[in-house]
Amino acid sequence: MQHKKTFFFLSLVLVVVFSTYFFIEGKLYQSLGALVQKEVEKEEDQKEIEKVDETSKKNDDKIDITEEQEVKEESLPLENPEVIKEADLLRDAHMVANNQQLASRSQSASNQQAHERSQQEVQKEVVKSEPVNKQIKTDFNAYVLDIIKTYDIKNISYPYLLNNDYSNYNGVTTNLVFQGQTLAKAHPSGNRASHCVGITFEVFFKAMQARNKALGKSVEDFNGLNFNQLQDLMLTWYVANGSKSISNVTVALERYGLGKRIYNWESVRAGDFIDFNRSNGTGHTAVFLEWIRDNNNSIIGIKYWSSQESTNGINYKDEYFGSVLKDPFYIARVY
Repeated sequence: MQHKKTFFFLSLVLVVVFSTYFFIEGKLYQSLGALVQKEVEKEEDQKEIEKVDETSKKNDDKIDITEEQEVKEESLPLENPEVIKEADLLRDAHMVANNQQLASRSQSASNQQAHERSQQEVQKEVVKSEPVNKQIKTDFNAYVLDIIKTYDIKNISYPYLLNNDYSNYNGVTTNLVFQGQTLAKAHPSGNRASHCVGITFEVFFKAMQARNKALGKSVEDFNGLNFNQLQDLMLTWYVANGSKSISNVTVALERYGLGKRIYNWESVRAGDFIDFNRSNGTGHTAVFLEWIRDNNNSIIGIKYWSSQESTNGINYKDEYFGSVLKDPFYIARVY
């Protein structure tokens, strides 16, 4: 019984202690909150005071600026009517002077343009009165080189053919007509076949016509030759009028005053015609292009254009001395 009383008493004491503790803690929190609230309100009041002071200062600055402007405006002097009149007169005088200067410049420019137009008209008249000198190619070799380029050997076949059917085929790729008569016949099959003397004569014939046309002459003006004479020239070219010593390209041209033989090998030019023999007993006629030389600049061979069996017709070819005989070696140049 005694223990129960003691326990009850202790419990009561604990209740009182804890109640007192929580009461005191609540009061402390209330006091602390009140202090914080006061500090916040104090800080807000201070900000309001600062805003009011700043606004007041700005208004004072505006008032000072306005007063300063008013003072400046009041200090400006009034314009003098005499001064204004004098300034107007001076401005008018400047305007008149400027207008006169502009008019003078305009007149000078107009005079300059008129002078230039006059000079241009004079130049035009001079140009009209001057003869037109058209540059006409007269070098026959140049025409020869132009003609050989017209044979499209890359895309068209020009086969080689040598036979003795002279009545139907004369080694040319197309019929050559002179003074209304057929001078040389192409192969009747139309296969554009040729041989060396035939194709070189064809090039000579076409080059003569091309140069005559460029010079404004008759395309059939072969130094006044008639059909029979030109036919004889062709047969001599073909080595058909005797041995090669008396029947070759140089003899043919010299006989009818159309060219000459070149003896100096260093003076040979591209577009000359050549006729040579080989060590195997064959011969050849071609358009000369250039010499082949060794490291000592000695002539050791020839580059040429012609129709030959080794290239199966028209083409460019190189040959060397040894298989080609140096003597006789005929070189002909058309005047």
